[in-house]
Amino acid sequence: MSSNIITRLRYKKDVNFQRLVGGWCKYVSKDGSDGKSLKDMSSYDELINKEFDLFDDTEDIDTHFIWDKNGDIDKKDILKDLPNDKFGRIWTLVISFPPDFALESGLKTKQDYYLMTKAIMPKFILDNDMDLTNTCWYSSLHRDTDNPHLHICIFEKEQRHKKDTLEKTSMKYLKSNIASYLIDNTSFYKEQDYLFLGLDYKIRKNNFTKIDKDLFFSDKFRKSINKDLLKLYNELPKKGRLQYNSRNLDYCRSDIDKIIEKILYHDTIKYEFEKYYHHLEEIEREQKKMYGNSKDNKYIENKMKRLYSKIGNDILYNFKVYNSKDFLERQKEFLKVNIMNINFKSAPVKKKSTVFKYASELYKLGKLADLSDSDIKKLLNKWLKNSNLNYDAELLFMSVNRGREDMNATDFYKALSHFGYSKKRYDNYKNKSFYKNLKFKQFIKKANDFLESENKKEEAYLLEIIEKELQGKEI
Repeated sequence: MSSNIITRLRYKKDVNFQRLVGGWCKYVSKDGSDGKSLKDMSSYDELINKEFDLFDDTEDIDTHFIWDKNGDIDKKDILKDLPNDKFGRIWTLVISFPPDFALESGLKTKQDYYLMTKAIMPKFILDNDMDLTNTCWYSSLHRDTDNPHLHICIFEKEQRHKKDTLEKTSMKYLKSNIASYLIDNTSFYKEQDYLFLGLDYKIRKNNFTKIDKDLFFSDKFRKSINKDLLKLYNELPKKGRLQYNSRNLDYCRSDIDKIIEKILYHDTIKYEFEKYYHHLEEIEREQKKMYGNSKDNKYIENKMKRLYSKIGNDILYNFKVYNSKDFLERQKEFLKVNIMNINFKSAPVKKKSTVFKYASELYKLGKLADLSDSDIKKLLNKWLKNSNLNYDAELLFMSVNRGREDMNATDFYKALSHFGYSKKRYDNYKNKSFYKNLKFKQFIKKANDFLESENKKEEAYLLEIIEKELQGKEI
């Protein structure tokens, strides 16, 4: 496994220690750095997309490029205690992974990389005979190349390490420690991933995160959850970000949590939830065996935050759908008539995940227009040909028809933009179609009026003939 892990170590010196560390902070905060906060649990959607073809519009709650052993940290907090005019030295470490290897080894989200560095960096520092209390390390995740990689900065508060170089053997130990961590990580977390996904999928399948008015009168739970959701909808802010972890929702997050708790303990969900929770307890026990009984070990707490964040964002997403119903109903009438005539075409797409995302969006547009499955396949095939994409429409359809079908107004315009239709272009197309249909209707009306007039003339003429025949007159 360690042959898949690529490491590179360098050192730098500068007469201005703050400038030296600040330069590294600036470099790792450039474009390509993963700016998600470690508190943002929505990044787990990458795996959900892969397993269930579910696409969400979740966003980050904050921007943080760097972390240390305690979590997210800002550049100003790193530099505030460093002297300006003191000579200093730092070591910069890069750790890179092939993308498939990273995913298979459990490195899916930014928090996965954070937990790994938290586990391996103390050992690396000790292997170089440095004091943990005197040594700082900071890390940043970059995805601007094919291989995801970590940039890590290491320095001593008080310079005690005599050599500029670090121990060569420590790099071998580092690879070995990463490999050991990932082997444990894979065996620990693979089942947890599937339990989480299964739980989330079952909640979605039962429509527990949205108002469902098609219910049996005797379904007390459904009536109760509908009531709770409607009450929450009235409390939600009219402006600002609607994400579970957003500060904008601090005042009503406890109400969202009560709804989530009610869902998790419903008879159809509680078995999967308890199974997932017991598995987290098992992992936490194993972690304590490996890393000690640390107060910082909040594994279950963090995973429950992630679960609540996922369900909470589903609830908020469905609120946006609920608010967009009138708008979407108006689009539905237009799309029913015109969707097969719209020239859907995407800009060049390289990533397979992007193709599947666009296919999912087109599937939702087709469902909004009440197309049959066969017509949706035709729509997908037409889009693939227009965009020069070498994919099988049948297989794409099979992949995307298991996801959610609902859209909100933002989703609607975002989807259209991916197929070459900005809001302005779409509105123009609608207007042209309206006037075209209007002219056609006017033409049909004139034609009908003409036919009706001709029919009346012919009818009058026939009556005249019949009357003459009855009177014995010449025709």
